[in-house]
Amino acid sequence: MRRRLTIRLIAALAIFLVSSVPSVTSLAGASRGDAKCRRIAVIGGGASGMFAATAAADALQNHNGDSDRRYEVVVLEGGKRTMTKVAISGGGRCNVLHDTSKTLPEILNGYPRGKKELTGLMTKRFSPTQAEEWFTSRGVTLKTEKDGRMFPTSDNSQTIIDTITTAAEKAGVIIRTSDVVSSVEKRVDENHFVISHSPQGNSRETKPVTEIFDSIIMATGSSPKGHELVKELGHTIIKPVPSLFTLSAKHQVKEGGIFNGLSGVSVPDAIVSFKVAVPGKKKKKIFSQEGPLLITHHGLSGPAALRLSAFAAPPLPPEKKQ
Repeated sequence: MRRRLTIRLIAALAIFLVSSVPSVTSLAGASRGDAKCRRIAVIGGGASGMFAATAAADALQNHNGDSDRRYEVVVLEGGKRTMTKVAISGGGRCNVLHDTSKTLPEILNGYPRGKKELTGLMTKRFSPTQAEEWFTSRGVTLKTEKDGRMFPTSDNSQTIIDTITTAAEKAGVIIRTSDVVSSVEKRVDENHFVISHSPQGNSRETKPVTEIFDSIIMATGSSPKGHELVKELGHTIIKPVPSLFTLSAKHQVKEGGIFNGLSGVSVPDAIVSFKVAVPGKKKKKIFSQEGPLLITHHGLSGPAALRLSAFAAPPLPPEKKQ
């Protein structure tokens, strides 16, 4: 049975925009700091942003060695806290990885999209096994459940949050919360990025601050603002496809429907299937997933339903994804 890998925590989709610069001419109104200091901004303080910031700081620390050239890795997070989604993932337990005893092809088959792009990253850059070693070497004990999901034995997502935060702080990462980025500009002639941001959020009393960075890492996830910032830098965004949404079955929940009066009932092992009309084809395509299922007041939820939505989302018409 296919399983969706939950290793998104490892920053595989962070966009690294690099601009190497030995020295920079000062820019009026912008804070540059020491010209000998290499500065990297990470926009977004979710799991991928925090992990990417830690990896960048560690790499610079190892690369510099005894060099007198300093570095700064700064996380700019618009919310009041970092990694808020990690806190609620896996029902508050954080399914941090998928069964690492499986081969990489087996794991990647659990991805509804992006298999081709992730193959190279997980083969040459950072494999699931390396991800497991990263956590266990920092004192996190992991367990693999029947469906392949791996959780900390504490069954508490705070274990993962604390581990990543501690690693970031140890690496010297500067974490700024309630710091909203409004614009990013690449100065090609001067080979650096200019970021305008508000240290205290979007309040009217707060004046935007402008800073210069040598490189930026975009880790804004599905945020529309993040997509806008990337477009400003000349990148093209492929329209996102909704994924991991609950299945509406309102007519079946109402009186006379097969789910009427069953809201709150969960099934540990169920098979969920539905047919989707594919444009240009007479025969409908059948999608099916197996696993825990939860009947809600408006339809179906739980791992089986969520996985089904992920694999069936692309051919669904827009009105069916609401």
